[in-house]
Amino acid sequence: MTADPALATITAPPGSLQSARFYITFRCNSLCGYCNVWQDDKFKGYEELTPDRARRILDEMYALGVRYVDFTGGEPVLHPHIDEIVQYAKSLGMAVEITSNGIRFAKHIDAIVPYVDTMNVSLDTLKPERYQAIRGVPTLDRALDVIKRVAATGAGHLKLICVVTRENVDEVADLLRFAQDSRVVIYFSTMFEYFDEQDTVRDFNRTARKLKLIESNGKPLTRPAPPATGADDAGWTPAAIDAELLRLLYRPFTLINLHFRKYMEALDPVAPTECYANKRILTVGPDGRLVLPCYHAFDNSLAWDRSLAELVQDEEFIRVRDEEVGQRPECRGCTVFPYIGLSFSYRFDKVFLYQALSEEIAKIKSRFANPLHPRLTLPYDELHRGYADIERFIDRELPLPRPPVSPDLFYGFEVTASGIRSELVAGEMSLAELLADHVHENCWGIQRSPHTWMRLVYRDLVPLLRELAELGLVSDAAYESTVAQLYGVQLAWWQGYMGRYFRGGQAADPARPAAVLADFLERTAALLPDAPQSTRIRQILLHAGCVLGLAPEALAPLAIAEPFAEAALIAKHLLLIASDADLPRYAALLPAEAAEPLRRATQDSGPAPAAPAGPDRLGAEAARLLAHEGDLGQAAVERLAASLRTSVAEADRAGLADRLLAHELRTPQLIRRGGAVLRDRDGTGRETGGPSGRELSGRTPEESGREVTP
Repeated sequence: MTADPALATITAPPGSLQSARFYITFRCNSLCGYCNVWQDDKFKGYEELTPDRARRILDEMYALGVRYVDFTGGEPVLHPHIDEIVQYAKSLGMAVEITSNGIRFAKHIDAIVPYVDTMNVSLDTLKPERYQAIRGVPTLDRALDVIKRVAATGAGHLKLICVVTRENVDEVADLLRFAQDSRVVIYFSTMFEYFDEQDTVRDFNRTARKLKLIESNGKPLTRPAPPATGADDAGWTPAAIDAELLRLLYRPFTLINLHFRKYMEALDPVAPTECYANKRILTVGPDGRLVLPCYHAFDNSLAWDRSLAELVQDEEFIRVRDEEVGQRPECRGCTVFPYIGLSFSYRFDKVFLYQALSEEIAKIKSRFANPLHPRLTLPYDELHRGYADIERFIDRELPLPRPPVSPDLFYGFEVTASGIRSELVAGEMSLAELLADHVHENCWGIQRSPHTWMRLVYRDLVPLLRELAELGLVSDAAYESTVAQLYGVQLAWWQGYMGRYFRGGQAADPARPAAVLADFLERTAALLPDAPQSTRIRQILLHAGCVLGLAPEALAPLAIAEPFAEAALIAKHLLLIASDADLPRYAALLPAEAAEPLRRATQDSGPAPAAPAGPDRLGAEAARLLAHEGDLGQAAVERLAASLRTSVAEADRAGLADRLLAHELRTPQLIRRGGAVLRDRDGTGRETGGPSGRELSGRTPEESGREVTP
C-alpha cells in the first residue's frame, strides 16, 4: 500500500506536561529510616522560594499546561510561606494536593485545608513507641490531633497513607477502625522501593544535630530499638501482606490500588521503567530548579534562571528526559508510584483495566457507600469471589499486549486489508475509531472499554437518584438498596462487557452478568418517578442494556425518543453485536438519529449523504486523514494516530471524537463487518471470524509481552 508522501514527515512530539511534583522544601522534621531526604548531603543547603518567586513559577507551570500540583518535600509546612503558595496555586484553577506528616500542620489547617483537593497525612501505626521507631521522632500525638481536627472541619478530602510492612501489618485492623471512626479514608499500600540503599539507615543523631531539626529538652532524640521480629510476624511475606490488604477492597473508608499491586506483580526488574518524571510530570525543587532525572535519583538539575518554557526545551533537559528517565540501571525495578502511576493512563492494557476497576470502586465508596456506613450491609464474601473471577479472567484469558511502537500510542494494532485489529478488543476497527481513541489526552477516552458505562453510573445515575431521595420522590431505603448493589453491578458489568467485546471473551459466562444487570435495570427503573432526573437515569440504564445485548423487548420501558450524548456509541455497539433480526427492534429504543444506522445496516444502500457544512462537519484535518484510509500502511497509520493530538486544540478533542464516531455510523455495513467475530463465536475458545490473541501476533501471551522484531 502507498501513502501520501506528506504524511511521512509527521512525527509525534513528547507528551505534554500536565502535572508537577513541587518539592517546596527539602527540610523535614521526621527522620524516617527508609527516606533519604534527611540523610543525603545532596538535599541540603537549598534556598527556598519567596512568595513572589513562587507565584511566578506557578504562573509558568500553568502556562505550560500543568493543571495539577502536588506540594511535597521534605515536610511542606516547614516552608515559611506555604499557606499563600498553596492558595495561589488553587486560585489559578489547579488541582492541589499536599502531603504532610502532621507534626506541625495544626496552625495551617484554616489556611491550607480549604484550598487543597487532597490532603495526605502519613500514619503507619497507632503505637507511640513504634511511631518513633519508624519516624525517629516521638510525635504521634501531634499527627493524631491534626487528623482529628482536619476531619472535624468536614472537608472530606483527608486521606491517611499507611505503608504496610511486616513490622506494622498486625495493626491494620486497628488503623482501619481508627479511620472508620474518624470517617477518613486510609490508603493501605505495600512499600515501594527505590534505589540508593534505601534500607541503610545512617547515624540520625549526627544528622539531627547538624540540621537542628528536632530537639527534646535541648538534647537530640535517640532512636529506640526497632521491635523484635518474632514468630508472630515470621509468616508475613510480601505476598501474604498483599493478600491481607486485598481483603479490605470493599471495606468502608479504605483505598486499595489494584493497579499498583498488579504493576508490582508483573514488574520486570531488568526492563526499562515507564517513568513520567519530567515527561508528563514536571519535577521542581525548592529554589525552582528542575530536578533531574527525578527526585529519587537526583544528581542533575537546571537552575531556574530562564522561563520554564525555555528550560523544557533545553538540550540537557531533553537529553535526560529521553535518554535517562526510566533507562538508567538504577531505574530498573523502580516502583515509585507518584512517577510511574500516571503512565498507567497512557497504555490500554491489563494494568489500565485494573486502574479503571480500582478508580470505580474508590468513587462508589467515597461518594455513596462511605456516607452510609455503618448501616450499609454488604456481602463481602460474595464480592471477593466476584472480584477473583474478574482477576482470573484478566490475568489468564486476555492476551498480553505488546508495548506500542510509539510512546504516544495507547495500544498496539495491526493494519490489515480489511481493517485494523487491536490486541485487546475483538474484531476489527476502522481508522476513524483508532483516531477517535487517540485524539483524547489519555486512555480514559477510549470507546471500547468497560469503564465508559460505570463512569456514567457514579457521575450521573446515583447522584440523580440521591437527589430524588432528598426530594422525597424515592425512599431512602430504596436509594440505600441501590447503593448496596453497586459493587456487584460493577463486577457483572465488567464480566459482561469483556466477555462480549474482548479477545478471550469466550471464557466468560454471559448468563450470570446479564441476569444481574437485567435485575438492576428493572429494579432501578421501577423506582423512577415522573421527574426530569428520571429521563437521564433511563438513558444510562438503556445504555447498559443495549451494549450488553439484553433482549430488546425487555428494554422497551427504557426507550428514549429525545437525543442524548451516548446514543451514537450505543448504536455502534449494537451494530457490532446484534443480529440482523434484532437491529430494527433495538432501533425502536433509540432516538431517530442514532436509530437510522441500525435500520440501514442490513440494506445495501452505501454510505449516508455527506454531512452538511457547519458545526457538525467532520473537520478539515480529520477528513484529510480519513481520505487516505485505504492507502495507509502500518507505519503511516501509527504516525497519524500518534500525532493527531498535536494538531487538535484541547477544547476541540471531545467534539472531534464525536464527529469521527458520526463518520463511522454513516457506513454501518463496515461496522457490521468489523463485528462479525463478535456475532459468530463458536464457544470453543476461538473467534471464528478472525484471529485469537495468539494468532494476532503469532506468539503466546507470554511471548507477546517482550519486544521482538516483527
